[in-house]
Amino acid sequence: MVQQTFIIFGFGSWTAITVALGLALGFLALFMLARKPRYRPHSIMTPNECEFYGRLLAAFPGCQIWPQIPILSLVRPDAKEGSRTFWRGFRAISNARVDWVIVRDLVIVAIVELDDRTHDARKDARRDQILASCGYTVVRFQSRTRPSSEAIREAVWNRS
Repeated sequence: MVQQTFIIFGFGSWTAITVALGLALGFLALFMLARKPRYRPHSIMTPNECEFYGRLLAAFPGCQIWPQIPILSLVRPDAKEGSRTFWRGFRAISNARVDWVIVRDLVIVAIVELDDRTHDARKDARRDQILASCGYTVVRFQSRTRPSSEAIREAVWNRS
């Protein structure tokens, strides 16, 4: 009688447990793959960036300030499209954005970055180098210093 308690459907107990576990994992995987992604709204800027944006607007009343612009809107790799060199350059900037672009009469005056503790100085330097190679002026401000509108205006005009 003891022998029969360990046999389920003619299989050993470990085989039955393995099959049951496999079926459960298969159904779970199927459920996860069939699940549609859901979305929620997200703010364009952080509260700190919103506050700085107000100072940018005050500093440049005759200009437009465009937030969160993809770098690919500003530059493209200078290589034959589809080549290995093109794709290497493309991947270097494809997910990157600049904080703000200051524009006057549809001409870019400067690119402004607000650096905080999440910024990687090495990556930022590489991005600045790429943008500068295309003739753009990048002006960086430290978030913790909270420069005035006048200080922002001076820094941008002195660099551009």
